[in-house]
Amino acid sequence: MWFNEPKQAWIGLGVLWIVGFIGALMRFIMAFFQTRISEDLGIGRGFISMAWSTNLLIAALCAPLGGWLADRYGPKNVLLASSVLGAAGTGIVAFGHQEIVFFLGYGVVCGFAGIGTTTVYLLLFDWFRHHRAKATGLLASASSLGLAVCTPIFVSASGLTWKDAFLASFALGIVVALPVIYWGIREPQPRAEAAGAAATEEPEEAESRIGQQTAGSRLRANAAFLPLFLIVAGSLFACGFNMGTVEMNLVAIHQLANVPPGMIALSMSVLGIMEIAGSLLMGYLLDRIHKLVMMTVLYGIRILGFSLLYLHLGWSPVLFAVAFGATYLSTVPGGLLVVKQYFQGHGKQTGWLLLFHQAGGILGAFVGGVSFDYYRDYQVLIGVDVLMCALAALGYFYLYATRKRGLRLRLA
Repeated sequence: MWFNEPKQAWIGLGVLWIVGFIGALMRFIMAFFQTRISEDLGIGRGFISMAWSTNLLIAALCAPLGGWLADRYGPKNVLLASSVLGAAGTGIVAFGHQEIVFFLGYGVVCGFAGIGTTTVYLLLFDWFRHHRAKATGLLASASSLGLAVCTPIFVSASGLTWKDAFLASFALGIVVALPVIYWGIREPQPRAEAAGAAATEEPEEAESRIGQQTAGSRLRANAAFLPLFLIVAGSLFACGFNMGTVEMNLVAIHQLANVPPGMIALSMSVLGIMEIAGSLLMGYLLDRIHKLVMMTVLYGIRILGFSLLYLHLGWSPVLFAVAFGATYLSTVPGGLLVVKQYFQGHGKQTGWLLLFHQAGGILGAFVGGVSFDYYRDYQVLIGVDVLMCALAALGYFYLYATRKRGLRLRLA
């Protein structure tokens, strides 16, 4: 046992971290090489954006499918299949030289690798009991650190191209990701029940167990689950919308507000640093503080961040980077942890929740372009982000207030 968790849980986390670190190459390529890809293939940036949107859409649709497959065939097998699809997609792009090949490899095949998104959370939630939020925070840092490592390598080595990046992703997927998944991941084992489980459960799990025991019927349990699922799904949709706004439009928002290039560069560096620091800090707090309270606070911080971005004050870019970066990688695992803690969510539920998140990301990127074409600025988009975060924060606070009141009544 390491820190009250099985040794294999930490080994498995290390394996998933390596896979996530390798996956950061894809995020880097699309953010850094869009101009070169457009020039080399003779395609417009609209075509590249369409491939990106197709990738995200297919990945979103595959999230619930991956959950169903994980429940049926096991998370490890689904994760292996996901890695095979990811390597195949990057290989198609690396060895192809036509626009349709790029679209097929990145937009379609890599999109189907999204079946593995759900399995990562299922594995972590089954492996860990005392440090679930910390584990998800550590795993989330892999993508940000991978992006931070890739950027100086490719920027300093001018001879490296986007094809080299795709080829590296393909090779690492085959040589590193597949072997470490096959040898380092073990299927979750059934946990001890009754007294054994009760001895190690967290306070929120005890609260959930008391509520389910006193309810006494499956019908009432389902009735209690529905509002929680809807609120978590809505909050994940809002989170996806926020991420679509930031990943596709943040630099353009700063440029339109006449932010100096040096300030933009500083804010993007702060955003990357805060992604890593925030995931670790919020993961620690999610294990220590009531999760519904923490989720309310996380979305409250986002309200503050987007409000500062809307006002375009002198230090708004950096302050927004601090606020959004601190919550960037915590709201998704936090929402999934809420469902896991209260209702022991299965793969299909996790998959549908991730589908809401991906749908929000697609809509956020799309609304950004449309609102700019119509209003010639991004103020409406930022205002929608503030509204969505406010609704998510109110939803989590409502869940906390109603569950605490119900628990007091049952214990009275």
